[in-house]
Amino acid sequence: MDKRINDLKVDFTNVVDLKNENIKIFETMEGKIAQLKNIYTEFIKNNKQQIFIFGLDSFHFQGKLIDIEYEDMKRLYSAITNRIYCEYFKLYKIVVDYILANINDDKKTLDLISVNINSYPVYKDLEPFKKYDFDIIQNLHETIIILLNSVNNFLQLKENDLKVHQIKNATGLNIDNFIHTFNYNNVVLREKLVLFIIYTEFFHKLHTKYFKRFTTKMQLFMSQIMHDIKFEDSVEINKTKRRSMIETLEADSVNKYVLQELKQSITDENAQTPTSSLSSGSLGLEPINSTIQTNFKRETTTLQSIFLEIDEEQNVEQNEEQKEAQNVEPKEEPKEEQKPENLPDDVSLLTTESEPKQDDSIVTEQKPKRKYKPRKKKGDP
Repeated sequence: MDKRINDLKVDFTNVVDLKNENIKIFETMEGKIAQLKNIYTEFIKNNKQQIFIFGLDSFHFQGKLIDIEYEDMKRLYSAITNRIYCEYFKLYKIVVDYILANINDDKKTLDLISVNINSYPVYKDLEPFKKYDFDIIQNLHETIIILLNSVNNFLQLKENDLKVHQIKNATGLNIDNFIHTFNYNNVVLREKLVLFIIYTEFFHKLHTKYFKRFTTKMQLFMSQIMHDIKFEDSVEINKTKRRSMIETLEADSVNKYVLQELKQSITDENAQTPTSSLSSGSLGLEPINSTIQTNFKRETTTLQSIFLEIDEEQNVEQNEEQKEAQNVEPKEEPKEEQKPENLPDDVSLLTTESEPKQDDSIVTEQKPKRKYKPRKKKGDP
């Protein structure tokens, strides 16, 4: 029983840590929102023409969306803390009523109740967004733990008294019914104490879940702003927190497509080189001179690469021409035709050149030689 009561303190410490983390995120968000408002005011102050004001409308709406979501987060946080105070206050009232009705002989516990009876504001169910200082919630929780320890100490005293009565009963006194009644009261007291502890444990579990989910929403909200706007003091969420945030969303059975969009919205793969400040380079624009130099270098490099390609092509063509000139074989002279021995001289032979000339593939035919006959003159026999 003592261990379970001590564990309640540890569990509530985790709840306080989650609450402090949310407070830090709120403080960071307030600074970013104030910075955006100052930038917008500076733009309007230096550019009063209507056309420039029209161009700044999108920036104004961007800041307005952040303001609306931030106010919603504050309202949700107030509802959670309000509910935490509600549950602890009602549990405190139940424990106090039970002690006053059943533990009348423990002066120390009664004094503690009388001191704190009017120390806490009365909770009203019709005010679900009323803000209660978290220090009051912590003080109320500590008082509940003290009261539970007091009940546990009272129970241990009663159990010791029961053992004494059982020893007397063993000596022959007829006090069996008295012992059973005494034991019954102790059992009821023990179970009542266990019930109060279970109530507190359940509240811790519930409040931890509330704050974890709220922390996940705040981290997602913060990471989306850091993804869209590069502040000079932007600090990216570390991998551990990001993994914890994704695991929380997966545990809540978030749709896989929605989860994928959320992952993309908090991951900036292109933001490897952050800008120097939001006032001069907040929109991710490089200085004009550096942009011109970069473009000039890029064009120069492109021209050089083109010239190199042209030179390489010319060299390749020259090398191919040289190789072709070296591989050309010398042409053979045509051989003289030899006549067959048994043929007369006046028989025509069809001959073709053994190897045609460069572009000649036509077969030529040789005509037979004509015999010279002297012409007859008139009067000759």
